[in-house]
Amino acid sequence: MNINVEHQPNCRAVAHVRVPADQVGKERDAIITYFASMVRLPGYRPGKTPKTIVAKRYENEVKDELEKKLISDGLRQAVKSEGLELLNVLAVNDKMYHDTDKSFSFTIEMSLAPKFELPEYTGIPVKLPRIEVTDADVDHDLLHLRENQSTYEDVDRAAAIGDVVVLSTAGSLDGQPLAEDAPAHLKEMKENWFLLAEEDDFLPGFYAGLVGISKDEERTLNLTIADDFKYEALRGKTLTLAAKCHGVKNKAVPELTEEFIKKIGGEEMTLETLRDEVRDAIRRRKEQARDAAKANQVIAHLFEKVEFELPQEVVNREAQRRTNEIAQRAMQQGISEDELVKQQDEILNSATNQARQNVKVSFILEQIAKKEALEVPGQKVAMALAQIAERQRMPAKKFMAEAQKNGLIDNVRGDLLLQEAMEFLKDKAVVEETEPEAEKCDVHGH
Repeated sequence: MNINVEHQPNCRAVAHVRVPADQVGKERDAIITYFASMVRLPGYRPGKTPKTIVAKRYENEVKDELEKKLISDGLRQAVKSEGLELLNVLAVNDKMYHDTDKSFSFTIEMSLAPKFELPEYTGIPVKLPRIEVTDADVDHDLLHLRENQSTYEDVDRAAAIGDVVVLSTAGSLDGQPLAEDAPAHLKEMKENWFLLAEEDDFLPGFYAGLVGISKDEERTLNLTIADDFKYEALRGKTLTLAAKCHGVKNKAVPELTEEFIKKIGGEEMTLETLRDEVRDAIRRRKEQARDAAKANQVIAHLFEKVEFELPQEVVNREAQRRTNEIAQRAMQQGISEDELVKQQDEILNSATNQARQNVKVSFILEQIAKKEALEVPGQKVAMALAQIAERQRMPAKKFMAEAQKNGLIDNVRGDLLLQEAMEFLKDKAVVEETEPEAEKCDVHGH
């Protein structure tokens, strides 16, 4: 068998294979012999049908089986002789029987795993903040806990920062209603609640324009839209919102009384035990954030240390998966299909860039797992599959049968192996501790 492998960009290769006549004849004869032993034709005892008759009667079937066998053998030999790490076969082309020498030739397009030299991956330096939980941290979380139990009471006065305003609005541009594809919440809102804050999280100037408004009062707000606003037609324009106030509510945050503590924690809860629980929760949160930062720094270090081509098919699949996730999340947040279409190039670019990073890191972790002979305990795989079955609400037996058919078990084992490699790298990293970091707060200081 004559094989010539042509390597191409993006981890592709084409194997040009030519099978000599004697091998073609030998394989064809073996297939005809097998058919003859299996078929039953009138006038012949089982297994005694002449090969010439079988060859003629099942000509097409013999040809199909012959080509499958020759292509399979050619692929296996190409992979072995060239030391290829095959991801998948993309296509088989140019199948041809040659009259001159009775040989058979074909080409196989393949997607290959990238080849690269691993950088030094033990002892990766990382900087991580020392974990420290202060009384101020506990007080902060207790305030957040109290605010989650806030009540809102109607008040007969003008609205101030920190109050809730119940508002209906209608938007217009240059005296005309907004276009059909404009965001629905800008066209019209009915009795929406807005918590007035120093920093706007709706539209610049919106909260400030509502300070001092009273129940049943109507106001016209003229708001200049930012140049990077997601709805392009309004960028840089002045949006007019006709607003009517249906009421002003005061946000009442409960005090940390004994009654409140028992309400949220049960009869046995005291201020001391509540503070201890909150302190433990903050420590766990900071430990998780520190662990995530450690993983991110390890990945960033490896990402910068090695460069190699990626299989385009794998990147495309990952980019498509991420694009679908972004679109689904956007639609859940109320963004229209038309708006998504306008942003499709931006979404695709973002998804593709992230896909390339994910695929590159996956190949690096896979190679480290292989070099370190890491394995995933069977119990871990079983637990992961059980969790998926539970999420999909499928009986375990039925789920496992389908998982074996569709390759899910191998996929889950592969994902867990990458996690094992990541844990190995984190364990081997060299940590330099830095001063504790303040936790990020939202716009209201929470």
